[in-house]
Amino acid sequence: MASDGLQITLSFLQWQKLYESEKPFQIFTNVPEDAEDQRDTNLVFEQLCLVVHDVRRLPAKFSLDANGFVYRQHVTKTTDFASRKTVEQSYLPEIEELLKREVEGADRIFFFDWRLRRNAPEVEGTVIDLNDLTNWLRPAVHVHVDQSPAAALKRIQLQLQDEAMSLFKGRVRIINLYWVPIRGNSVWRPLIDVVTDWPLAVCDGSTARRIDLVEADHVRQHYTGSTMYLMYDPQQRFYYMSRQSKNDVLIFKNFDSKRGVSATCAPHASFLHPNTDADVIPRESIEVRAFVFTYPQD
Repeated sequence: MASDGLQITLSFLQWQKLYESEKPFQIFTNVPEDAEDQRDTNLVFEQLCLVVHDVRRLPAKFSLDANGFVYRQHVTKTTDFASRKTVEQSYLPEIEELLKREVEGADRIFFFDWRLRRNAPEVEGTVIDLNDLTNWLRPAVHVHVDQSPAAALKRIQLQLQDEAMSLFKGRVRIINLYWVPIRGNSVWRPLIDVVTDWPLAVCDGSTARRIDLVEADHVRQHYTGSTMYLMYDPQQRFYYMSRQSKNDVLIFKNFDSKRGVSATCAPHASFLHPNTDADVIPRESIEVRAFVFTYPQD
């Protein structure tokens, strides 16, 4: 095994013949007791071993368009992430400035979601209120893309309905930012000093075939969106950052409307690090999701 490689286990969607006649789904609310169908999901996953490569040991440079993700250094002044007011008035403006610097053609940025995650024991029978952004969620362990193309367009029509048609004429990205203390893009960052417990693995989007991404409905009490789960293919290449600190920010794409881009998204999932100590500090992180719009050229 290469010195930059780590043998890990990831959870991938396993194709079922059922999906030929029934769309994959997951329900995030209580199923009524009188419902004929008591299932809350028809998703089936398989655990597979593979190698994830440490970006700290690689000379290669990554980019959002070529690979779907980049790591950047960013120091935040925000300290109180349990306060929705503080996150939205202090942290999100910081992230907006970061995205404007790092995402080419970022004419407008619109934040539509952010989430706190913590590795904590799951309490049986607990139903998390996903409408409360200050609730701590557990790490997401299935390899996925947060929004399907249909879900991305649906959310724009829902939240920016008066501007949707004009925005669709330009480039639309969903960008996530992951940060540990934490195009559509995500921004993911840790909230503790160093992450050694359930780090995030991200797939090079140029190695993930569209045919291996399966759309699944996510049914909530007041909204139904859709995500995409990844089925495994040997050509896929996964990366992570060892000992990711709270100043190491992962920026990755969930959607890109531009044609001809090598990576329109970056499937991702958390994994149990095989060398985690028993007394490790549990991971805490924040993830921000934003639409990044590029206005059409006149």
